Amino acid sequence: MIHKSLSVPEPLQLLVNRSLSLCEMLLPHCNAIYPFAAIYEDGRIGCLFAEDRSHGQNESYLIEQLQWRIIDTTTGTESYSVLVYAATVTTDRQKQLNAIAINATSPNGEETILLYPYFRVGKKIVVSPPIPG
Repeated sequence: MIHKSLSVPEPLQLLVNRSLSLCEMLLPHCNAIYPFAAIYEDGRIGCLFAEDRSHGQNESYLIEQLQWRIIDTTTGTESYSVLVYAATVTTDRQKQLNAIAINATSPNGEETILLYPYFRVGKKIVVSPPIPG
């Protein structure tokens, strides 16, 4: 788990930490992260998932579907939200790394993209500190 403090409001930090914890628990059992979202409102956290991948829908469709669900759920509220999905990061040396992408949004609409490269070490997942998105 990354214990580094981010320059995001405390509710977003809580959402990011819980999202990373969930990813760390799931990734040893699967190849990639199924996109999900979480919302913080009035001290409560709720999780949103997209509908199943029926009809051959790809991951970008699921991410878009989650974006609309976040908008529908948070419009007119003072909610914070995160959208979490799998990403691939290419380093300056053209090496590709698996990453957890987190799109964090404040009630005022300000967005921050956080990319957390991760590595598999045996059956354990090691998440690196975020890199600029």
